[in-house]
Amino acid sequence: MRLIDDLAARRLYYQRSLATLPDILLIEIPARFAGSGLALHRYYPVILESLDELHEFETFLCEPRATLVPPALLNHRPSAFRAENIVFARYEPKALHWPWLLLCCWPRNYTAMAPSHSEAFARGTYTVEAFTSAGEVDLAEAELLAALGPHEARHVRCAAGMIGNA
Repeated sequence: MRLIDDLAARRLYYQRSLATLPDILLIEIPARFAGSGLALHRYYPVILESLDELHEFETFLCEPRATLVPPALLNHRPSAFRAENIVFARYEPKALHWPWLLLCCWPRNYTAMAPSHSEAFARGTYTVEAFTSAGEVDLAEAELLAALGPHEARHVRCAAGMIGNA
């Protein structure tokens, strides 16, 4: 069996909005494997920092295997992303009935607070949450900013229609 034919048969690619951010491949896990450890109880985000990682992950999904395995190939690979501030990035779904994503990139001074064996940060840097609407993302961002306080707030938005060439 291959993961691409079963466990990861339904997936959506969320492209980065800025060159320094990762792409996200969101896998909709079949109902028989769904549960509370997944985003919205059924989605598994895979953080892809490069085109090489995308190819590597797709190869991993296509490999024949005797049993199903979690699609966790990149989860513990250290991130190449480094930031001094917390970065929030929202990812809009490009297909109907898929969730909005909020990616948070956490600086080392925050990730160091979690136990080293913790699964709190994907690739040692990221958290990803899924939401059913843009309004829910707005609320989650506001709650995070309120919890962090004004000294941590850095709000950057890409304006619609402002994409172009340098």
